[in-house]
Amino acid sequence: MQDKDFHRLFLTNLYEEAGFDLRRQAFDPFFVADLTGASSVTSGKNNQLMITIWRPGEGERVTTLD
Repeated sequence: MQDKDFHRLFLTNLYEEAGFDLRRQAFDPFFVADLTGASSVTSGKNNQLMITIWRPGEGERVTTLD
């Protein structure tokens, strides 16, 4: 069963927060997952490696490596 109101809310939030406009797209099926954690890697000042780590209930934290 598809929750079209939830899909619409998700796509509206995605557009408002990231500027990625998929609001006129249909997603069939629309997969859902429980995230247990996430991370991203970027280059910071003086070529430092910056790792952003997220876990549910903990918020984000950033670790830097020289």
